[in-house]
Amino acid sequence: MTIADLSLFSSLGSSVDSTENNLQQIEIDLATGKDVNQPSDNPTAYAGAQVLNAEQSAISNDLLLGQQTQSQLNTASSALSNVSDAINSALSIATEGSNGILSSSAMQALGSQVQSIQQEVIGAANSQYGGVYLFGGDQVQTPPYSAAGAYSGSAATNSVTFSNGTAVQTNVDGLAVFGDNSTGLIATLGALASALNSGNQSAVAAALTQLQAALATVATAQGSLGANLTAANSVVNNVPGQGTTLQASLQNLVGTDVAQAAAQEQEGLLQQQALVSLGSELEKIPLINILA
Repeated sequence: MTIADLSLFSSLGSSVDSTENNLQQIEIDLATGKDVNQPSDNPTAYAGAQVLNAEQSAISNDLLLGQQTQSQLNTASSALSNVSDAINSALSIATEGSNGILSSSAMQALGSQVQSIQQEVIGAANSQYGGVYLFGGDQVQTPPYSAAGAYSGSAATNSVTFSNGTAVQTNVDGLAVFGDNSTGLIATLGALASALNSGNQSAVAAALTQLQAALATVATAQGSLGANLTAANSVVNNVPGQGTTLQASLQNLVGTDVAQAAAQEQEGLLQQQALVSLGSELEKIPLINILA
């Protein structure tokens, strides 16, 4: 056999190696679901996939942050709803206490009810979610109100910012909504309780206007919370669609066409079998013929 025959053996070996390498790559593609698994596979596609993966991570974080924000704002909104109910109860009591026909003991009983309402409001103002106080401004680690209604929170507030740039305020300056033991709703409730206990019906009547103003203040705060909750809901609701779009983009960029890869694998296996068969036939040629 001539030198050309030796070249045939060399070429056969190279073909076998190439076929095995191709089969290994196809198996990796099928296992990972991606045609591009490292920069050398396709530098441009790999870089694009890194960007898309980062975007996927960002919207996953958006979902977790949005769900937490939703729960936080819903808790705050529920607390404000309870306060609104408490103010309406106080209005009914003040109306009853200002009519001039109640006994001293009846007035004092109403005063005790208002004192309970004041403590209820202070409790709502100390609402928290996940260990974070909701009505202390940016002071979220400690209760903003003492049992006596003194405020130790802040006028500043915290917010979260999502990957699309949407910023959502997550807590409230309680002083602006509830006041404290000298101003606003809490002070009004304290004054009303004292007026009822002392039988001062003119002071009781004066509290009605203040309570109406406090109710409007709480309603405004409720509206602000609602707007922030709507923004958080929008982010959370958009995440599934964004995720689907990004996943489709990733698949188009680096994803494996399973049917095509399977066909290529079958073709490679057939080629490998043919090369092995050819090698077996060539092995039957006497070595002396090859070296001749």
